[in-house]
Amino acid sequence: MAQTRLSGAVEFAKMLAAGGFSLDPVASAPSIEDLRRLAKRRLPTMAFDIVDGASNHEITRGANEADLREVRFRPRWLTDISRIDTATSVDGMDLKRPYVLGPLGLQRMIGGEGELGAVRAAGRANIPFTISTASNWTMEELAEQATGPLWYQLYMYKSDAIVENLISRAEEIGAEALVVTVDVPLNGKRYRDHRNGMSIPPKITPQNAVQAIRHLDWTRAIMRPPTIGFRNLKDQVQGDNAVSHQEFVAKYLANLTLTWENIEDVRRRWDGPLYIKGILTPEDARRARTVGADGIYVSNHGGRQLDSSPSSIRALPRIVDEVGAEMTVVFDSGVRTGDDIAKALAVGADLVSVGRAWGYGNAAAGEKGVLRAIEILDEELELAMGQLGATSIDALDRGFVEYPEAWHGAGMHREPETVRPAGDAPAREETRA
Repeated sequence: MAQTRLSGAVEFAKMLAAGGFSLDPVASAPSIEDLRRLAKRRLPTMAFDIVDGASNHEITRGANEADLREVRFRPRWLTDISRIDTATSVDGMDLKRPYVLGPLGLQRMIGGEGELGAVRAAGRANIPFTISTASNWTMEELAEQATGPLWYQLYMYKSDAIVENLISRAEEIGAEALVVTVDVPLNGKRYRDHRNGMSIPPKITPQNAVQAIRHLDWTRAIMRPPTIGFRNLKDQVQGDNAVSHQEFVAKYLANLTLTWENIEDVRRRWDGPLYIKGILTPEDARRARTVGADGIYVSNHGGRQLDSSPSSIRALPRIVDEVGAEMTVVFDSGVRTGDDIAKALAVGADLVSVGRAWGYGNAAAGEKGVLRAIEILDEELELAMGQLGATSIDALDRGFVEYPEAWHGAGMHREPETVRPAGDAPAREETRA
């Protein structure tokens, strides 16, 4: 009888294995949302909210995802889909897939190796990895681990010397493209971080002590040297950086006099592809082209900056109509599925930048989790293209999607931009008695 039970158990196990059953929750995660849930279970609230949270009431963060769901597919059946090619090329760079891993900073705040595992995963997948200026490892340390293409994301800080130092170092590590973020003149107020008492480096306080004890692996990881901070600036910014993220940026880095003339200076300084990240209007897209940028990121910083900004997908059609024939348009913010990538490309983007999606994978399981996130997006993108009847990235066009006509400006009231001389105040009507 015991032998019969054992044999039955073995056969049952074989059946489970043959059916794809896995005890590894990361390897078997079917979606980015599943990786997000794994990350939420693994991390204390303070750390999870760094990846998951956004500014103020998170209106824009929610709109990014909700509006992507508003884009609907229009498939073409009876199309030969025996070969689907996801490769593409932008600004002289040949890419295996039409998306890159976008910049995410402060990744050691989630424990583990931070960006180190992510850059290794990107190399294994042969996908460009965008190093954030706010990374918790220096760009040189990340480059040592990289086996794939590197891009560099630059904040235009108040110190010209700091900016020059960062650009020079990006050149030295062989960064293929420079991504200049312009939507952080001031750091957004993130309610979750304020409620959680988030600081850099993280500190254990009475407010978060219970969660730190409940997540000892995370607590031990963040206590390992080197001290968590803005390591790309470690020789540039002096003083105590154990302050809130918002205060740190405002005190040391915020550039309140930044203008398009500064972007012209960067253009003269950088020889490779130059992209401006944070564009949400056709007017700013046109300005980016005028100062010599090769491309733009249609992005609202994942909803982490100016809350109540439009979703990126809502802003995309008018921007593509304005400059899409003249420069590279990269879509950013809200991407959680391969379907989202296909939608953005069909609406008119040339490339997609993925942020939180790989951040959830990193928070769930480090390098392994980032690889799984890439696998999920690859599988879903190819499936969507096959079901649509689009066998190449170039084939994806607006004929494959439908979305609200208002996204092209119909039925929306917008006053034209006005430029006043400095110091002039707008006229006011006299108050009636």
